[in-house]
Amino acid sequence: MDCIIDRKSGHVEPWTALQTAAYTLLDAPADSFEEAEHAYYLDGVRLPSVTQILKAEGFIDARFYDEHSRERGRIVHLACEYDDLGELDDDSLDPEIAPYVEAWRRFKQESGFVIASVEVPLVSTKHRYAGKPDVRGSFPKGSLRRAAVELHNDGTYKLYPFTDRNDVNVWLAALACHNWKKNNLRGRM
Repeated sequence: MDCIIDRKSGHVEPWTALQTAAYTLLDAPADSFEEAEHAYYLDGVRLPSVTQILKAEGFIDARFYDEHSRERGRIVHLACEYDDLGELDDDSLDPEIAPYVEAWRRFKQESGFVIASVEVPLVSTKHRYAGKPDVRGSFPKGSLRRAAVELHNDGTYKLYPFTDRNDVNVWLAALACHNWKKNNLRGRM
């Protein structure tokens, strides 16, 4: 069974359940993705991302993240991506980042998680939003569809399974509110 895993180098926050729920509804590749602007396009139209929507609707409170933790998270994320793709040069790893990569490797080895895709820009053609799930894959046994893996700076990890079926409904409600505001409150936000 296909499973979406979100990697976190900080604490897994409750909104991550909504983020992964949103990713389950993505059904097609984006026509294009511009990394610098974090912009997804379908049929020439820019679509909002899952993260942008969750921030706009107040689910993500970024006040608690300082610049160092943001940058560390970005680098850990990238290092794990390169590792998944077999492109990571271990000798180039900053000593601060290496334990997080080790935690990710340990998770994959101990869980048996097999990666099918990494960081693929996708869209929901029905709901008109986009996102980039960290990894999609499967476990040898079990029916887990969504989870987060919290990577720690001591090389350990913690798996957070998301099993509440209502998460998709909450995501769709947040998306509906976002779209309503965009269509009805132009210039007032």
